[in-house]
Amino acid sequence: MVAIVFVALRVALIPFAGDRAPYAFVFLGIVFASLIAGWRSGLVTLLIGQTLAWVFVAEGSGSVSNAPNDRVAGFVVATVSQLVILLIITLYQREIAKGLLERERRLELLDQARREIDHRAKNNYQTVLALIQLQAAREADPKAKLALEQVADRITAISIATDHLAIRSEDLATVRLRDHLCELCSQLERGLARGEVRVECEVPDVTASADTAIHLAIIVNELVTNALKHAFQVGSRGTVHVRSRAVGAGLEVEVSDDGDGIKGKSPSDGSGLGMKLVETFARHLRARHEVRSSPSGTVHRLTIPALA
Repeated sequence: MVAIVFVALRVALIPFAGDRAPYAFVFLGIVFASLIAGWRSGLVTLLIGQTLAWVFVAEGSGSVSNAPNDRVAGFVVATVSQLVILLIITLYQREIAKGLLERERRLELLDQARREIDHRAKNNYQTVLALIQLQAAREADPKAKLALEQVADRITAISIATDHLAIRSEDLATVRLRDHLCELCSQLERGLARGEVRVECEVPDVTASADTAIHLAIIVNELVTNALKHAFQVGSRGTVHVRSRAVGAGLEVEVSDDGDGIKGKSPSDGSGLGMKLVETFARHLRARHEVRSSPSGTVHRLTIPALA
């Protein structure tokens, strides 16, 4: 089909060019067919194209500008040239194919190595968590036990961020925040929610750098944990909301609850370790942190200028 099309184009030029360069368009047809469908298609185009060009252009144009011997010589030279071009294209495509296979092989090796590293990292996190939880279970001092449990919660937040690297993201350097933060909220709800308290998560499908995701995970972990533990009376009903929306290249994150509010101190008081962590990591993200609290609940709003 390619040969017929290109020879037909050459036949259409006979009134203007006569039988000069009768095989020129066959060269184009061979290159086109080889690049699209491989060397076999190029060879078929060569055979059919040369035959049609000889019959309808070289012999059928009605021109007598070339002697028969010259036309035969021209046919042979054009055919040999086309075979050489076809050979060059074939060798080039073969090298390209080898390069792609080698690239795929290396990517597979890298993927295997990454999976192994990821597996070992998970095991390391689990080992550390198990040791901390074991120590917390044996600890008689309530304050020390609470501190160990909080450390375990923070390690869990970092572990979830690591788990969402690469496999569930578009590349090795970014994390999908919806999967990441909402899974963290689900784990906090299962582990800490009392009575009818629920954690709801609404996060857009955006990606952030690994460092940003980990810092944000620790902040959300601290705020949600604090709300679940202190915002509601035992047996009461309520909801902790984690919402975010894209703002230009950045993100606005809001953690709110409909609990009893912060009593006895300013909402911005950062004397506790949790709030100090929030403020520290907010500075790392260059985020603006605003807090509002009333008897109807508390709202933390972070405005992060960039997710990269």
